[in-house]
Amino acid sequence: MAKQARRTSTGGGAPSRAADGFVTELTGDPAEIPSVRRAIADLAERHGFAQRRSDLSLALDELIANAQEHGSPPITVRGWYDARLVLTVSDAGHGFDYDGIVRSHPPMMLGKRGRGLWIVRQLTDHVHVDPGSDGTTVRIELTHEPQIGA
Repeated sequence: MAKQARRTSTGGGAPSRAADGFVTELTGDPAEIPSVRRAIADLAERHGFAQRRSDLSLALDELIANAQEHGSPPITVRGWYDARLVLTVSDAGHGFDYDGIVRSHPPMMLGKRGRGLWIVRQLTDHVHVDPGSDGTTVRIELTHEPQIGA
């Protein structure tokens, strides 16, 4: 099991930091997001993922946007490093039909929705979605040696 920072937020969405990661709870206010972006960028740089920092930031933005639009607060964001960079975004919504949304092919070109998780899968090495009746958690990972087809 991954070692995670277990401290609570310092308020206003500011992540609490530990040597190996961070955790914060968001209320849904967009003003909270920049501090989370900075925390994940710092974590990425500390562990050799500086070149993928923008990919990780976009993936994080997509996951938070999905949690804000389709879930319910609190939205908990956790990040840590344990030989891979791991980020989870959890919400307290009612879950969703994962099988009906997730696809391996690109979304329809003229479609108005359905790009978020597809974009996340293109930018990260591993994505796991755990939808449930009491909320959804999406876990993404970056590795130093990504597995082709993983």
